[in-house]
Amino acid sequence: IRQKWSLKQMHRVILLSNTYQQSSVASPIALAKDVDNRLLSRMPRRRLESEAIRDSLLMVSGKLDTRMGGVGDRDPQSQRRTLYQMTLRSEKSGFCPLFDSADPTSIVEKRTISTIAPQALYFLNHAWTQEQAKFVLARLQTEAPQSSPAERITWLYTLLFARKPTAEEVSIGEQFLRSEGKEPEALQDYVHLLLCSNEFIYID
Repeated sequence: IRQKWSLKQMHRVILLSNTYQQSSVASPIALAKDVDNRLLSRMPRRRLESEAIRDSLLMVSGKLDTRMGGVGDRDPQSQRRTLYQMTLRSEKSGFCPLFDSADPTSIVEKRTISTIAPQALYFLNHAWTQEQAKFVLARLQTEAPQSSPAERITWLYTLLFARKPTAEEVSIGEQFLRSEGKEPEALQDYVHLLLCSNEFIYID
């Protein structure tokens, strides 16, 4: 009321609060006292929306077209932001419906959130996600061409997860690369593996 009913000011208060800015990684004390998170002792872990997942894949591959405005695009392989993907009410398959985009056939106040096997299978097997892994590998070979395996793993974690890998994660990555044999193929499989991880599509 003091801010003249400004929703923008209300959003600012919420977003700057300690509660909103908490990590979803709970401390042992918080887990003991608030198992179900009813007291908001941590941020609930949540998956990115379908549009953000697709845009993130295009961003890390270096292929995201950030042009603003223009007409919608009906090509599912388009590199434009998903905001510009034309929605067809008759279309029930494809990336966005699979990852719970808004149902265009009805008016809903919030989206459904599902965790189903076809989502993981899409990341593992679909040609489009495998193509994005190839593009990430091409970026790695261009931006860190002479680096050691540990440095390449660190570069990938920084790009994909915005953090440095732990010593254990570096060790696991090096072991994976050694076990896979030839370097280009092993690196591409490793990139694809990281893109399929929960950390890429969930917010902690």
